[in-house]
Amino acid sequence: MQQNAPVVDAATTEDAVVQLVMAIGRRFRSRIEGDVVEPSQAALLYTLKCQGAMRLGDIAEAMKLDASTVSRHVHQLGERGFLDREPDPDDGRARIIAISDSGRASLRHTFDQRRAIITAALTDWDDADRDRLRHDLARLTATLGDLA
Repeated sequence: MQQNAPVVDAATTEDAVVQLVMAIGRRFRSRIEGDVVEPSQAALLYTLKCQGAMRLGDIAEAMKLDASTVSRHVHQLGERGFLDREPDPDDGRARIIAISDSGRASLRHTFDQRRAIITAALTDWDDADRDRLRHDLARLTATLGDLA
């Protein structure tokens, strides 16, 4: 059985958000039985799903990761058929990397498994509380995106 981190009363809203992010991060980075994609690699697939095909260096920049880390993930995901690689029309030495149909299906499966964790955590919440949380999280997400 997984031991949960101790819950500490948050002194501020910011502390509560940090605690939430840490708790979700721990759960989402953990392997779940049936995972077909490493949780760390799911972020790369998600980036390609949202932003479209791009060169390796652009993926690294978008994810704010070292190119060698992204290169390793791209290689592993490519070997499993989760990515498509085509020559860059502007530079024949480079490749354009895109999520494949298999990659999309794997990402969907990974998200479904993680969504189930959140669904279980919200089981006892009424519709009004769930709607308020959805609204507040969407607002916070949008604000954080504006700060980038």
